[in-house]
Amino acid sequence: IKKIIRMQCGFRQTADIRDILKEKGRRSYNIIGIVMNTRRTKSGGRMVEIEDPTGNMEVFIKKEDPAARSLMNDDVVGVTGKFSKDGRMFWVDEVKYADVLMSHQNRGGKDYDPVSIAFISDVHMGSKHFLEHTWDKMVKWLNEDKLAKNIKYLVLSGDCVDGVGVYPNQEKNLLILNAYEQYEFCARKLDELPDHITPIMLPGNHDAVRPSQPQPVLEPLIQQRFNSTVHVGNPCRVNLNGIDLLSYHGQGMDDIIPKMDHVTYETSVEGMKEMLKKRHMAPSWGERNSISPELEDQMVIHTPPDIFVTGHTHSHAFEWYRGVPLVVSSTMQGQTDFMNMLGYASQKGHLTIYNIQNREAKVVSFHANDDINFR
Repeated sequence: IKKIIRMQCGFRQTADIRDILKEKGRRSYNIIGIVMNTRRTKSGGRMVEIEDPTGNMEVFIKKEDPAARSLMNDDVVGVTGKFSKDGRMFWVDEVKYADVLMSHQNRGGKDYDPVSIAFISDVHMGSKHFLEHTWDKMVKWLNEDKLAKNIKYLVLSGDCVDGVGVYPNQEKNLLILNAYEQYEFCARKLDELPDHITPIMLPGNHDAVRPSQPQPVLEPLIQQRFNSTVHVGNPCRVNLNGIDLLSYHGQGMDDIIPKMDHVTYETSVEGMKEMLKKRHMAPSWGERNSISPELEDQMVIHTPPDIFVTGHTHSHAFEWYRGVPLVVSSTMQGQTDFMNMLGYASQKGHLTIYNIQNREAKVVSFHANDDINFR
């Protein structure tokens, strides 16, 4: 991420922290470091300890700076500022993230075929709350409606089955008590899709893979139950007709939401913007979200994708952020105990369809009543 800040965002580092602490001059300094910890002050600002390989130092960020409400432990940032006259305090004038450039524009347009990509997530087959009638209505529409003829891919961003033993007393909410039978049921449901649609399926926190991220593809014994489905890991970057898709189930939201007032499970699209800004899908280490200690951090977003999609939060949204379309995939599961505990109703039964030629999205809603609604 330091390389992204330097090379893509043009932030020139003055020196390492060790050398800056030795000098403590009156001039302005540019520092790149990783956030060790933060604490809010009485004034509403933040005292932030940042670290690089040479040392660590405390800096003060004023409450007016947008970073004061979005900075998290383990963020890699650049800070510009000066020391106070006595050299005891470093006052930050600007915080620089590895953000997507304002001039960025995703690929797509008239040079691309007029095909569409559809998005759904958190289907939770095997659960008593799986909305089978809503799913079947969607599949019928995909098979019969003229508007569905140009859909080439259906991206399912995790939790296609409800799993077994994911949380205490889960069996009370299960219709299918065996995980392999859940996947068998899911495979047969996907077989009902029209031949021109290829399902792209990645795991989530309810699937039969390790819980820590990045998550591998489903095991061969499960994959062999599916016919035309393409299995990928979580997160994944996959090329669909020349479009670079980043799909992530979205467990990183569980760490972002408690830290930021403007991000909730209902407004998780705001959390996706923070992920792009920070260039990391799971910004904090050692919190609620489990991350595997790999040799290379595979949760870093090295380059902006052409489409960024998540699930997990059982909400729904489509927005643009700096030339990148953001999709929060809707669920196919009814109201659960967990949703009731959070105090909001899940946004279910919405299929998001993105046309790569005209860069437009449509939402087809199947759950509200017997009618099918478009917007």
